[in-house]
Amino acid sequence: MSMSIAQTTCNRVMSDVQGIKDTGFPLDAFPQKVQSIILDMVRYENFKVEYLAPAMLSAASSALGGTYYVRVKGQWITNAALYIIMVGRPGLGKTPPLEMAFRPIRKSDSEKLEKFKADMTAYQNAVKEAKGDDGIEKPVLSRTLVSDFTPEALLRAHYYSPRGVTILVDEIMGMFNSANRYNNGQLIEQLLTAWSGGALDVMRVNSPIPYHIENPCINMIGTTQTKRMGELMKKGYEENGLLDRILFTLPKIQQLTPWTEGEDEDMHRRSATAVEAWQGIIDKVLSIDYDTSSETNEQKYHLIDMEPQARNTFFSWHNATIQRTNAILDDNMIDSRPMKAPVHVSRIALILQVLSYACGESHLRFVTEQAIHGAIRMMDYFDDSYHRIREYVANDACDEPSKELLSMLNDPFTISEALAAGKQLNVTDRTVMNYLKELSKNRLVRKIKQGEYKKTSFEGLSVGSSEEK
Repeated sequence: MSMSIAQTTCNRVMSDVQGIKDTGFPLDAFPQKVQSIILDMVRYENFKVEYLAPAMLSAASSALGGTYYVRVKGQWITNAALYIIMVGRPGLGKTPPLEMAFRPIRKSDSEKLEKFKADMTAYQNAVKEAKGDDGIEKPVLSRTLVSDFTPEALLRAHYYSPRGVTILVDEIMGMFNSANRYNNGQLIEQLLTAWSGGALDVMRVNSPIPYHIENPCINMIGTTQTKRMGELMKKGYEENGLLDRILFTLPKIQQLTPWTEGEDEDMHRRSATAVEAWQGIIDKVLSIDYDTSSETNEQKYHLIDMEPQARNTFFSWHNATIQRTNAILDDNMIDSRPMKAPVHVSRIALILQVLSYACGESHLRFVTEQAIHGAIRMMDYFDDSYHRIREYVANDACDEPSKELLSMLNDPFTISEALAAGKQLNVTDRTVMNYLKELSKNRLVRKIKQGEYKKTSFEGLSVGSSEEK
């Protein structure tokens, strides 16, 4: 039995034992302790694995911040920051697991706020006694989570929290819709630059000295409804590469889970125990610090490599993608998204390694082959979600007549065959050409050569059959 089949079987057996449907998410890629927490929260709080697990990945990355980097290849290194959007129909339960995963981070931010208030009171008293603030350092608020902000405010928060910040927005389309209201889309440029590891600068109001962040670490996570994904994909984010930097999660099963009857104190206790265990794990990740030079007292991130077996697995996996891409002769058929996958996999593997360390199940000397395998399988899941979302958006954007024409055609097909099918539908040749134009615009077909088209192949199940129309 191959490793992937064995792991899938393990996932299904574990789900069956727990009385939880197999979702396709590679739950067993997590450390055992995290798996137990997820299964308990799914069983006792009715959370969906496909929302809780990615939210916990994001929370762990937020806690780690920029303290650890992993080597991708040569001098190409990266921190563990992730951009995640959780997609689903209204009321599917996206927000509660997100809040649960980030509860330890909110607690940490709350403690920082209380310290800031106390420090500010002491500062004000000192200024009052000295009758001036000369030589008295004014306290600043350090926090990880930001929600309502301008691009300048985001960079200011990161400047005072050099470890990293996390954009956490419940309905993230509101953020994207307002992104261009400030400084001609500066927020989007910041997200693109930060993800790629470039330094960030922003000028402060009434000051010639900019905020400068040499090694930014910005996580982003939010939710949105499936029917709003079309808005996101029409904003030019595919062309500028932002979509390729985002991991999407969309449950294959869109039905709500019925509440369990007979809820009792034992269920409450088990749920509370799971929450407490997650708090302990995140607290240990938060306690990880930078490497401090004994000579200069300068803080520097730790850099770890993949173990040899893990690197071989990682390179073989990406080389297979390169081979498939090189076999494509038509530039219009090239998908840019797989070229970002090595960074995604490296980051997820680093998070999995950190979680294994925090659970007492591994170390932080290097990234293991187990972590790489788990990250690759998670990336496969996120890619499947993305393709199912693209299929939903494409189908939702096209009129029924054009999709009916498409259903009558072979793959590939010629314009002559399309015109012949149009006659069966009693539409004119001009209308058929308009249908093909619409299908091409919405990426349901691609022109492969003069007069010949190929249907776009989306992996995964059709979302349109179970989503709101």
